[in-house]
Amino acid sequence: MNLVVFGEDMYTAAVIESLLKAGNQVTMLVTPDSSTANFKVLEEVTGKHHIAFLKTGDINSEAVAEKVRAVQPDLIVSAHLRKIMRKNIFSLAKKGAVNVHPSLLPKYRGLSPQHQALMHGDSESGVTVHFIEEEVDTGGIVAQQKFSISKDDYIMQVQAKMLAIYKTIVVEAVAALEQESFRPLPQDLATLSYFGPLKKGDRQVHLSKTAEEIYNLIRAVSLPYKGAFYENYVFWTAEISDDKDLENKYPAVGVYFEEAEDRVIIRTADGVLVSEDYELN
Repeated sequence: MNLVVFGEDMYTAAVIESLLKAGNQVTMLVTPDSSTANFKVLEEVTGKHHIAFLKTGDINSEAVAEKVRAVQPDLIVSAHLRKIMRKNIFSLAKKGAVNVHPSLLPKYRGLSPQHQALMHGDSESGVTVHFIEEEVDTGGIVAQQKFSISKDDYIMQVQAKMLAIYKTIVVEAVAALEQESFRPLPQDLATLSYFGPLKKGDRQVHLSKTAEEIYNLIRAVSLPYKGAFYENYVFWTAEISDDKDLENKYPAVGVYFEEAEDRVIIRTADGVLVSEDYELN
């Protein structure tokens, strides 16, 4: 297939490499000219494979539409694009456009799916390739793969598992779309949920939460993100302790610094968390 890819980071580059390896043609990469884009890795992959690389302030502009129209793509692929693609763009390819979404759609539609799976304590998540429609993350499912989340996985481990799937699932989706008999699977709205982008307040530790809820928050927003925080403490890792002596030592809900141990104790109504990987702002 002749493909145009929209995206802006290492996940996009991994998808392009996998598509080319499978024998597809990637004619052009379109990337928003923004602070979130990893231009270095994208320039490397496009330069290596002689792919046209278009940086643009508006992915939905008529100028972009003209460029896409000129290469007559069979399919448009959105892979880690943080902008909403409009109909004037996603309707330009013969077979339409698909998006790679890092959740088991329709669960966690929106802009923070990887974080939400951890924040909700899920034991599994996945990656979905779906058709792009005017409503965000609503289109029929072309391919979907699950993976397990262990209790000690942090966001970095979850992203590594997703990256491995990104390297295969788009190739699988493109192969399926080459079959005239293929029909996408409608999304099961019984599992529908939507979350917007994470804000600073979403990273704040609230001591009214359970120890497990706070632990899941710390896992969800740790490196490479900005971390969960309480007042001037930022927590990168933590563990739920079953040490009854600690519970007895700190009977009141609160956050306590143990200088001798160089650790922070988070006492909740139902338990204790210990963080030895923290910093003070």
